[in-house]
Amino acid sequence: MKKLFYLFLMVGLIAVSCDKAEDLPTEQDVVFKAATATTGFKADDDCDNDVAHYALIEIDGETLKVDVFYLEGIIYTNTIKLSPGTHEIQNFVLQNDNGTPDDDSDDTIVKATPLTGSTYAEFVQNSLPFNFDVDAFYKAEINIEILCFEAADITDFGFAWFAVDQITVRELCFFGDFCTKYYEDYAGSLYELQTGGLRHDMPAIFKIDVYKNDEFLISYNNEEWFGEGAALCVQYPDFDNVTDNFEFVLSILVKAGMNFEYKEFHTFTTTDDGTLANIGSDNVLDFVLGSCVPDADLILPPYMNLPISATIETGSVVPGSLGTYFDVTLSDIGLGYDIQNGLYGIFCADNTTGISLNTTYGMNIYSSLYPEFVPDAFNIQKDILDNINWLGNNLYRYDGHTWEDIQDAVWMMLGQITTSSTPFATQMTADALAYGDGYLPPVGGWAAVLFIDPSADDNDRVLQILFILVDP
Repeated sequence: MKKLFYLFLMVGLIAVSCDKAEDLPTEQDVVFKAATATTGFKADDDCDNDVAHYALIEIDGETLKVDVFYLEGIIYTNTIKLSPGTHEIQNFVLQNDNGTPDDDSDDTIVKATPLTGSTYAEFVQNSLPFNFDVDAFYKAEINIEILCFEAADITDFGFAWFAVDQITVRELCFFGDFCTKYYEDYAGSLYELQTGGLRHDMPAIFKIDVYKNDEFLISYNNEEWFGEGAALCVQYPDFDNVTDNFEFVLSILVKAGMNFEYKEFHTFTTTDDGTLANIGSDNVLDFVLGSCVPDADLILPPYMNLPISATIETGSVVPGSLGTYFDVTLSDIGLGYDIQNGLYGIFCADNTTGISLNTTYGMNIYSSLYPEFVPDAFNIQKDILDNINWLGNNLYRYDGHTWEDIQDAVWMMLGQITTSSTPFATQMTADALAYGDGYLPPVGGWAAVLFIDPSADDNDRVLQILFILVDP
């Protein structure tokens, strides 16, 4: 067992002749310092090796092998000698000797500092190389950040050799499918370059934006291989001994009007080394946009290609000409969306707030399949959107129903009216509440589109939700 010796250097003041210049030392002491937990090193399951025995430090083109020791959770290298002046540290690596101090061939890397330009460089404040100064008569203590080697490839550190704040690089992997009956609309997109070409079920092309403690960190995507043949694995830095909260925002390449854009669909969250909910035993989070892969770890509702907003002009009579509560004329919608400029029949999803006929409104547009993106002012309506969609896909059960049955059923689901004089509204309400919780329309089914006053908020209850049924 190595013994740790402390040297106490006592420096005295020596009087010298005032006409003789003081000699400068040719070398000065330098120590490298890295922070770690006060309880010691990371556990075996947190890092590839739990103990570092020495450091390989490349300075000014020369590699030095220097023993390390630990004081109260801090990693220090033994003192090295350098001449006063500016020096460049080019590599820093902590090594484990594998129980054979005299044999370097089986030594393994524990932690290291990445090089500038490498994959992991942005995970530390000061990647290598960097310069530091050594002053005469002052012992230099150089702080350096290191990354744990867990789940990391040496090439991602960008070095031949180097490593100390301690950071663990963690990794999560994702793979997805994209289901759409409108796959021919994706001609000209990256999906067309996939091996199987355009089809109903395609590997999803997507990106993951990583946030740490609400700050954007890094973005990954699988465009390079068109989403086929391999999962997208994202790596991110987790500072040891600090609670870090991570968000992984999933955006999928879909059609938006006539263009192809990444649209946000879901956010995953973890804390420190936590895993993702429902992740499979293969440690890959499988998701599907649509309903063609029923055993995926995460099933996202079908995508609706909707504009952000539109102008609507309400009709002049109730009921409308299309067999709904009233008509609206949509305008200011670009080409390629699931809804277009023109006349639509519409229902109302708020009995407590009036909307005027023969009036023009500017409305924001939302999909009922993604209530988490609907403003919080509509939390009551958000809770029954799945039930409304169930009703819209099961109207065939109520032979002879009228628009009044549908409209009253919606208001009854909202709790805004308690009874209806129409023949089917009460049964529609009971059935939709009984069978519609969590309902996802199948590809080719129907889903409500919401038109929402953009000025609506929790304090201003002069709100109105309108919805029409479109095929997702």
